[in-house]
Amino acid sequence: MILNKPREIVVVYTKQFPFGFKEAYILDEIDALSQHFDAVYFLPYAEFSFNHSELRIPINDKFHFLSFGANPPARSLKDKCKAVCKIIPILVNECLFSRQKKEAFKRLKQNFIRLYHYSWIAEQLERWRGNQNANVTHYHYWMHDGVMIDKLASKNDSDIHISRSHSIDCYHKNWPLPGYAPYEIQKIQYLNAIFSVSQHGLKHLNQTFPQYRYKFHYQPLGIPIVDAPVSHSPKPIILTIAFMGKVKNMHRMLDLMDELKSEFQWVHIGSGVQNIHDEIKSLCSEKNIPFTSLGYLNKSQIFEYLKNNSVAFFANTSIWEGVPVSLMEAGLHGIPMIVTDIPGNKEIVNDKNGVVIPLDGDLKFQAEKIKGIYANPSVWQAYANEAKLTIIDQYNAEKNHLNFFSEIKKLTLK
Repeated sequence: MILNKPREIVVVYTKQFPFGFKEAYILDEIDALSQHFDAVYFLPYAEFSFNHSELRIPINDKFHFLSFGANPPARSLKDKCKAVCKIIPILVNECLFSRQKKEAFKRLKQNFIRLYHYSWIAEQLERWRGNQNANVTHYHYWMHDGVMIDKLASKNDSDIHISRSHSIDCYHKNWPLPGYAPYEIQKIQYLNAIFSVSQHGLKHLNQTFPQYRYKFHYQPLGIPIVDAPVSHSPKPIILTIAFMGKVKNMHRMLDLMDELKSEFQWVHIGSGVQNIHDEIKSLCSEKNIPFTSLGYLNKSQIFEYLKNNSVAFFANTSIWEGVPVSLMEAGLHGIPMIVTDIPGNKEIVNDKNGVVIPLDGDLKFQAEKIKGIYANPSVWQAYANEAKLTIIDQYNAEKNHLNFFSEIKKLTLK
């Protein structure tokens, strides 16, 4: 019998989870996390006030959260100087060697303030880590600022530091919209392994940083495979589920609906930027496009909607995606998909389970194809069956997430 055997624990760095309504994908990893680790600690580093009514998982002996971002500790002059000494080399490195040197210089003050804030979260993390008789895996759900908090804490040589990589946190400078995500190379250097959720993301990392190819892996997300019968008589509904922001490109969805000449109803689920939502609603009214917004619904409410409403198509018109979980959920329910011609969407959608539309330009051909599929029940059924098979085969959460955490446990430090 081994006395005082170290526990196997994981710290999951998130922006908000387990609070609020974002990062819902993590719910699909809960079972895998609980099976592979003795305890799971969520560190929502962007959250400063914690509303316990927004908790989405039970907090118990298995699941915990660390509220290190909520209350700044009292810091001695020595602690402040120690923090600054850690921050300065990071900022100098970013200004001299990053792929966004000009942005780094322009945002020097902003970056210092942000890192100084993160340094006191790191101090608390460091103290907490010192009290754990455990092997600790630091799991960053995004390759974002959580990695810098981890880096600012004193590193325990026995710990593993890994990250998923989705969209801007994967592409940084190559992100198609204006944006700035600092410390790209420093994050890659610090982490033991980076797991891209998309094949195109893995290709980008390998091509951009060939010297770190040994750190890069492909590991798709997944969803629970539940019983979701394919409809035999879909209603003329095209459903979108998204946070209405610039990346989601809802004006392209408006273009498509305009081309379909009111033969379908557009139903949207999700919150978003209010002025974008209001503009879409107003333009739909002007163009006589049937549009219904159901607002934010949680996962069980979405599945209930899909159960009671036989949707003809699911649409994603984003400018960019990692690999959308919403497409996985739609496909599982046997809903043919309409997506914009971007890499993330096309990892799921092909000419057998959906329709790919261009990011701009004429949509007449695609609109006719969509109408033709819906008008022929046997053709629609074939698309629906193929959509479901794609998800069951490639995006099974139990298989993908268990494989992911098994691989993490096998990691050896480089």
